[in-house]
Amino acid sequence: MAMIIDNLRIDHGVTVIKGFTDANGISLDAGESFILRQLSWDKRAMEIHLSIERPSGHVDLVFALAAKDGPRNGHMRDYFEVGEDVSAPRPFPAFGAHIEQPTVAPYEDSPTRDDTAWAQAANGTDGPDRLEAIEEEMRAAIPHIGAAASIAEMYANRMRAFRRAGNEVRAVAAFKLAVDWMATYASWATSGGEGAALSYERDQFHAALIREFGYDPAAGKS
Repeated sequence: MAMIIDNLRIDHGVTVIKGFTDANGISLDAGESFILRQLSWDKRAMEIHLSIERPSGHVDLVFALAAKDGPRNGHMRDYFEVGEDVSAPRPFPAFGAHIEQPTVAPYEDSPTRDDTAWAQAANGTDGPDRLEAIEEEMRAAIPHIGAAASIAEMYANRMRAFRRAGNEVRAVAAFKLAVDWMATYASWATSGGEGAALSYERDQFHAALIREFGYDPAAGKS
């Protein structure tokens, strides 16, 4: 998972609720379904980019952040209904087991200099448990509530990096930071309906991390 904008999450089935035409003239009709494979924000062009997989093939959709209608930040739920997670399961060996597999793919967002630093932070084990400077950079660069979810994903990837390194203490710290940031994401909802949807995403995120970790390090946290 990379960025999250409103209800959109990568590797999930999506159904169009209301037809639209994107900034490049690509039209989708109500009722069409696809799988969202990539989601990014181009800071230079001020655009949201969706890479989708339709039965007819791959399509890239572009939406201007300044748009007054159509799919855009804060209004994706009006146009897209998100369904099930269709990503392949990613089992994680028991803690301490020898791992013979490629490392987890780096954290992705828009292809910028900042993103390189974010990817290094997400997949590395340097620095303190909490990377406050990286958090602030991400919040400044991602001007919507998805920043909190992206920070949560960064810490989830650090959790995996610490587990690969055999450092369970720091993996636990990263797990808790990931869960805390996803709770922050849910708390930034601006309506009851959005709050319910984001709370569901928060709970699913937490449950997925527990499955990876094998237990819940945040259980009983005050």
